[in-house]
Amino acid sequence: MVTNIVNSPSTRGLIAKANRAGGKLPGKIAILYTDAKREYCSTDEEFQTIDGSYEEALLFDPYFVKLGIKTVYIKADAHMTERLKKEKPNMALNLVTTVKGYDYLGATVPAALELLEIPYTGTNILGFSLGCNKYLMHALLSQHGIPVPRFQLMSTKTTPLDPTLRFPLILKLNEEHSNIEIKQESVVENEEELRKRLRYLLRTYQQDVLVSEFIDGREFASFLFQSYNQKVYTVERVINMPGVKHQFMDYNLVWNVSVQEYDKILKKVKYHDPILDAFIKKAFKVMRMDDYGKFDIRMDVRGNYYIIDANANCHFAPPESFCDCEISHVLPMYGVPFKMLLKRLLQNTMREWGY
Repeated sequence: MVTNIVNSPSTRGLIAKANRAGGKLPGKIAILYTDAKREYCSTDEEFQTIDGSYEEALLFDPYFVKLGIKTVYIKADAHMTERLKKEKPNMALNLVTTVKGYDYLGATVPAALELLEIPYTGTNILGFSLGCNKYLMHALLSQHGIPVPRFQLMSTKTTPLDPTLRFPLILKLNEEHSNIEIKQESVVENEEELRKRLRYLLRTYQQDVLVSEFIDGREFASFLFQSYNQKVYTVERVINMPGVKHQFMDYNLVWNVSVQEYDKILKKVKYHDPILDAFIKKAFKVMRMDDYGKFDIRMDVRGNYYIIDANANCHFAPPESFCDCEISHVLPMYGVPFKMLLKRLLQNTMREWGY
């Protein structure tokens, strides 16, 4: 160990600073991936977002071969800790998004790694858990002066609508990511449409629904990558989806269009604003994220930013992944190819644990 600072999630930034010369790579890495089973999911749409997790994890193999790192692939199921004890990896690459179909149970993965004292990539237990509750995320960001749309949590189909909210509104599942049920019909123009959509979501997914004002305007994605310093990489999503009133990144655009259609509908353009960078860095800290994270932003017609979602451990995969992994496509636009991104991530994780 390079430093005598007690190793804990709250001190690893200090350990990394004290270990600036550290650039060691792990000799053996465990690639942890989601246990994807249809029985865990409420709908085919939900299952689609995790199906193929193992095949996607395998795409990392040639990158680790080039780095001279041995790999072992471990599914995040009830036998994960046994496999980790047996394999004794120097580090874990945590690609797990859900456990048994629940996003918040994904926090059990960093919890297990903490108990086994295995360095791992991505956010810690608290940061992962916070990111699985959109209402709490909105409340935390708002309390820290970070702009979010006005919002309300609805737990029943008859929950009264906050009279301060103004249509159009957008309804989102409170505990889901991956654009699940983010569709054109998610944006409602009146109370009747709101109740219809609310009834469907509550009945189908058995979880609370976040209702917030829909921000008509421009859309952005910001990625924060943490190495020696925190750096923000932002793109504007220029969306031109024919025949729709509101242009935004919906489920069908992410999961159900061909590469040709995707490239025709969506263009990503580099974007930089120091004001937005400051918001993102503060939000990253408030949400207790580690290593990397993604923030979705909307800008209204007056030029005001609103953070509409925050993703710790956002989708991380090689650029040849089956679906669009934004971080591995956006950072090369800024001169950071995926191989460099991966190497920095591994080195930073080892550095944070004192190696």
